[in-house]
Amino acid sequence: MSVRAYDFHEQLEMSQGVVAGAAVRDILLANIPGSIDAREAGEADDRNGTDWWVDRTRGHPLGIDVKVRAKDWLLHGEDDLALETWSNVEAGRVGWTRDMSKQTDFILWWWKETGRWCLIPFHMLCAIMLERWATWAEIYKTARQKTPTGNGGYHSECVFVPRVVVWREIYGRFGGKKRGAA
Repeated sequence: MSVRAYDFHEQLEMSQGVVAGAAVRDILLANIPGSIDAREAGEADDRNGTDWWVDRTRGHPLGIDVKVRAKDWLLHGEDDLALETWSNVEAGRVGWTRDMSKQTDFILWWWKETGRWCLIPFHMLCAIMLERWATWAEIYKTARQKTPTGNGGYHSECVFVPRVVVWREIYGRFGGKKRGAA
């Protein structure tokens, strides 16, 4: 397992700078049916899992969590999604992919290098992650990221699961079952 050190504020600035761009807004408006506007969320919303709100012609606004990856690994023979298993390893705080309390409706990954993107319903992803995360962490590459703070910092941890595996698991769980089947 690799460990990388990141400054939280640098990561936040990169994410906000990219997320503030027209690319994410355009993706959301073009791919969420009935959307009429997409707007950046406030800091309090960000802490609860929403970077953007998508207003629709009907219903409540949808909360979108945007995950920006600078490098598009598909160009280098890998096509995975970074799924956070632990947001704070030392404190035992589960990662966003296992946290059903998030006010998130969709996750949008956006690869800055190529502009490629992937949009997944959060609750479906969270459901399969709750079932598969430990197995996936044994099978696929994991990495820890150190975020320095005044008291030394903490580590978060991700598992990099092939995109096709994530979609296959979502389909297997939610793609149609006989009534009463688990």
